Amino acid sequence: MIDEVAIAVSKPSTKEPAWQALQSSPLASAATQTATSIIRQRRSAQQFDGKMAPMSQADFYRILSAVLPTSPAFQVWRWSAKIHLFIFVHRVEGVTSGVYALPRHHDALEKLKAGSLDTFKWERIAKELPLYHLYSGDCRQFAKTLSCHQPIASDSAFSLGMVAEFSETINDAAWLYRRLFWETGLIGQVLYLEAEVAGYRGTGIGCFFDDSVHELFGFKDTQFQSLYHFTIGKPLEDKRIETLPAYEHLEKS
Repeated sequence: MIDEVAIAVSKPSTKEPAWQALQSSPLASAATQTATSIIRQRRSAQQFDGKMAPMSQADFYRILSAVLPTSPAFQVWRWSAKIHLFIFVHRVEGVTSGVYALPRHHDALEKLKAGSLDTFKWERIAKELPLYHLYSGDCRQFAKTLSCHQPIASDSAFSLGMVAEFSETINDAAWLYRRLFWETGLIGQVLYLEAEVAGYRGTGIGCFFDDSVHELFGFKDTQFQSLYHFTIGKPLEDKRIETLPAYEHLEKS
């Protein structure tokens, strides 16, 4: 099966769109360290403090702003955004616990509305971001269960699912399947770095029950597909594990 998939998604020679600079995001970075130090300290959290104080609203908005197509990291991504975020907010100051959505381009909003649960509110809550409140309530157990019962999805400040515009993207060009995952990977790396900047830590979640995720959001077909999950919170350090600075062996040579 793996060999068949590899053949099916082989990319033919195609003409790619020209690179175009976009207007930068209005939310400035809060970084006080150099990019080098942030990149070198970036780690995946193994567990989070489930009793952490809430993340500030400013940090939450700034982290989400960094994954929009107008952010610096996506200035070199020359293709249209196909990945959108469905977010479980657990502990964010001034943001009601519940389910939210971040469509990463305007044209996806109506598609996501039509393809998800009729009971979702779709109430925009921020001027700076296309962030929509869908449902109010404690979703920690939902998030944990959907992510293969992993506490990292519920003990965090927030966790999320990266949802792709799936069938329309790959029906006529199966090789775009790989590009969808590249896009989730870039979003994930930006979330990792922005979490470090804000004094938190992130971790990607590759184990989740996608059918259950789709049922929770109301997806009834393959128009949308959950491809990757992520979570950000205050990490608990495992004191049994020794941590050395990045590239320490080079500095000693």
